[in-house]
Amino acid sequence: MSPWSVLAAAMTAGTAVSLIGQAYPTLAPYIRTDLGLSLAAVGLLNTYIYLGTMLGSLPSGWLTDKLGSRTVMVAGALAGAGLAITIALVAKSQWMFIPFLFLVGLVVASATPAGSQAVAQSFPPERRGLVIGLRQMAVPLGGALAAALLPAVAHLTNWRWASVVTAIIAVLAALIAVRLYHEQPPRKPLPKSTFPGLGQVLRERNILLAATAGVTLPTGQFVMITYLILFLKERYGVPELTGAALLTAAQFAGAFSRVFWSWLSDRMGGQRKPLLVMMVGLAGICALVLAWLPPGTPLLLKALIVVLYGATALGWQGLHFSLLTELSPPGWEGRVVGFGLVFTSIGIASAPPLFGLLVDFSNNYALGWIAQAAVFGIGALLLSSIVEKPHG
Repeated sequence: MSPWSVLAAAMTAGTAVSLIGQAYPTLAPYIRTDLGLSLAAVGLLNTYIYLGTMLGSLPSGWLTDKLGSRTVMVAGALAGAGLAITIALVAKSQWMFIPFLFLVGLVVASATPAGSQAVAQSFPPERRGLVIGLRQMAVPLGGALAAALLPAVAHLTNWRWASVVTAIIAVLAALIAVRLYHEQPPRKPLPKSTFPGLGQVLRERNILLAATAGVTLPTGQFVMITYLILFLKERYGVPELTGAALLTAAQFAGAFSRVFWSWLSDRMGGQRKPLLVMMVGLAGICALVLAWLPPGTPLLLKALIVVLYGATALGWQGLHFSLLTELSPPGWEGRVVGFGLVFTSIGIASAPPLFGLLVDFSNNYALGWIAQAAVFGIGALLLSSIVEKPHG
């Protein structure tokens, strides 16, 4: 079996799971109208999803190490499809809607440990940054697909039919993954005496720093997914579908930039930290530009800034999960990536509602974007303290 087939399977399943995870924040304007949500409550859409992801991350990593990445990958896509259909049928109020978002988060937790382990074990170390970056393209590709497709479906019908569309895509993705990926026999286990305990692994300084920095890294991405369309409409009068097009462009920029940064890190000797620190700093600068962008700014310039923000604020995943994988002891990649995903889930869950509260409190989006820039600054400081393992 070609390792590129493994990568294609991981990307296909990961894109479908990402589509489901990002569908409901992307559909926020339609859900807000239907269920009567406040701006802060819109931010809670992501919070409930990623509370589920936070609690499901370590179990998903453990299941990946025990059952294999193929099983977890396919089961996650099928479970997500079932949830998307159920939400469309029974979520008639926000109180019925919220518990299902938590379950969606449990499904989202399956994709990153399984996909990262699958490609890390299928490719040699000198290509690891590139292929994990390609696998992590699934996250913004799912978001781009959500932004490009779901608002149009909701506009023509309603957001519930858009949810059904995500389920159909997830079933097709699971079938493709089963066809492409036939898992190799498990590697010979290490002697027990050389195998560290979970507590020891998760207390290791560099793993802990990389994981903790993960709280800050996804905040810009999910604030953008949740609020960009609303921000552009309420601040500049940009129509929803035009805002969705800009969000789609930013998601594609993020998808391709994370591959570029990961490829570049391989070419620079396999060191992930320097590019991560630089990228997070640039994302902070972009957030400050959004804070101070005057109302009369031409649409083309708005689009350029949004795309640049997408290329930096969304470009972290490949490098971050490559770093966690390489800091991990052999055979523990799923659990260490799952541990890191706990922290990224905290950032994802907390950032959108806090951003919404700041905007509600100040009646100005600028304070939210300035706070976002400060969060990126903290992330850059934490990442700069990591000591990477030597490569080559």
